[in-house]
Amino acid sequence: MDVEIAHRASHSVKTEKGGIVKLPEKKSVGSAVWNETKIGMIGLSGVGKTAFFAQDDKALFIEAEKGLSGETVFKVPARSWNDVEEIYKELVSRKDDFPYSIVVLDTIDRIVGYAEDRVVGNAKNFFKNQADKINSIGDIPNGAGYFKTTKLVMSFLGALENLPCAVAYIGHLANKTIKPDMGQDYTRQTISIWGKLGENLLAWTDHTLHVKATLRGETLARTVYTLPTQSREAKSRGAVVPNGWKWEADSKVNYEYFRKLFK
Repeated sequence: MDVEIAHRASHSVKTEKGGIVKLPEKKSVGSAVWNETKIGMIGLSGVGKTAFFAQDDKALFIEAEKGLSGETVFKVPARSWNDVEEIYKELVSRKDDFPYSIVVLDTIDRIVGYAEDRVVGNAKNFFKNQADKINSIGDIPNGAGYFKTTKLVMSFLGALENLPCAVAYIGHLANKTIKPDMGQDYTRQTISIWGKLGENLLAWTDHTLHVKATLRGETLARTVYTLPTQSREAKSRGAVVPNGWKWEADSKVNYEYFRKLFK
């Protein structure tokens, strides 16, 4: 092997179709680009999750459940999976002149509920001889209800990633019992969505912001966690969002600080 060929071989590989893929010579540089960011915010009701994102003047809320009446925001109601699909079509139609900086799903719990309704409706039509026995995704034979709902929701989130903006969902909390392969069971505060879909939703985010609130007298003290523990779900890829971030009383101050963490 001559020197030139050896040098080339050390920097590239041949693909199955005969093309050349160049291997990297420099490490990639981590970045926190806002339009590529995926956020999940979980916490108990009333801690200010919606008010936080409402501070963005160009946020669009897909209002899957009522709760935005006190906020001045761009919002579009969704009361079924058909509404979700129609909203997405409208967003895509504006892609070349996109007016929003972030799309917020409020809440992901209701979005999942609409997906379940769609899957149950489809199953009733498919299994006509037992349609009266199918009232939830768990009634669909062979676990297909859970599989199809997971696929539907995650496909929707994947499609939203193609929009030129950040994407976020707001979710509720649940205490779940974790059964490890070894050791004792333990309880973890995590997203309230069931099973595999809950796991996929957590894996999808770049940042899972866990908002904890404590009432001290008449003051609501709120802290955002981005490091997971055995008892708490949280994360921030690249540690972009600091762990233990103390929220101020003013949601605008909190959001402005958060937004400056991204390019």
